[in-house]
Amino acid sequence: MNETNVNKTAKDVCDLAYLTEIMSGKKALIKEIMDRFLIQIPEELANLKSAIAEEKFISIQSYAHTMKSSVSIMGITILTPILKDMEELAKAGTDIQKISELNKQLTSICNKAISEIKEESQSYL
Repeated sequence: MNETNVNKTAKDVCDLAYLTEIMSGKKALIKEIMDRFLIQIPEELANLKSAIAEEKFISIQSYAHTMKSSVSIMGITILTPILKDMEELAKAGTDIQKISELNKQLTSICNKAISEIKEESQSYL
């Protein structure tokens, strides 16, 4: 296995090809979006955690919906079904336990994505 494959395997959450494509490879713009993601996602995760704790289904639905676009631009496709499920359960106003379990998965994957993007963004300085 060559070094590229090793790095690819270690970074299995994000696929920045879409971001690179829509930004036409402009490193300054890509870096700006990465930086915004690194600020925005922890805030959204905290807000979502609070909404779940307070069983605020409308807020949960809203945060899950908003996060779908944030994660899709970073190519974190593994989160799309998780966020979709959270959004649908919240819309129905049911199963806070399942939403909480999905949020644990979401948080874990987002933390991995944040690490990957922090590392990757270093090459865009």
